[in-house]
Amino acid sequence: MNHEKISKNAMGCMFVATFVQVLIVSSILLVVYLIFKDSLPYIIKMIMLVIVALDVIYLIISPKIRYKRYSYSITEDSIDIKEGFLFIQRSIVPIERLHKIVIEKGPIDRIFKLGKVIVTTAGGDVVIRFLEEDKSEFIANSLKKKINEIAIKSRLDNIDKV
Repeated sequence: MNHEKISKNAMGCMFVATFVQVLIVSSILLVVYLIFKDSLPYIIKMIMLVIVALDVIYLIISPKIRYKRYSYSITEDSIDIKEGFLFIQRSIVPIERLHKIVIEKGPIDRIFKLGKVIVTTAGGDVVIRFLEEDKSEFIANSLKKKINEIAIKSRLDNIDKV
């Protein structure tokens, strides 16, 4: 099974999303520091500084590693997605279990002309992220056709049984 890699634009999208996350955490820590700076113990100030430093390191390293590890495969039978930073998660969903398909584009996705296909099953959602806009449309339409084919086959099998 060959896994497809994602667009080069995905790394920029990952970087901006991680930057926003780091900015939020750093801003919260800065506000806490400014409000309580006189009453905070030295060790707490150092811990806050270490958190900010680790966030900056995470900002530099995370998008590259996540980009290299992210891949997906869509076959006649299933959708297989691999992703992760520290822990690699693999999601495999049988095509016949799909209930709903949604294409979503957040503000950062739109900047990089990317989208995501959200596939809903009885067990939850699976997301194929960082797809170019035309690729997300193609995948959603292909999955919709496969679901319709399975539904028609299932109905015909049920009619034959009666």
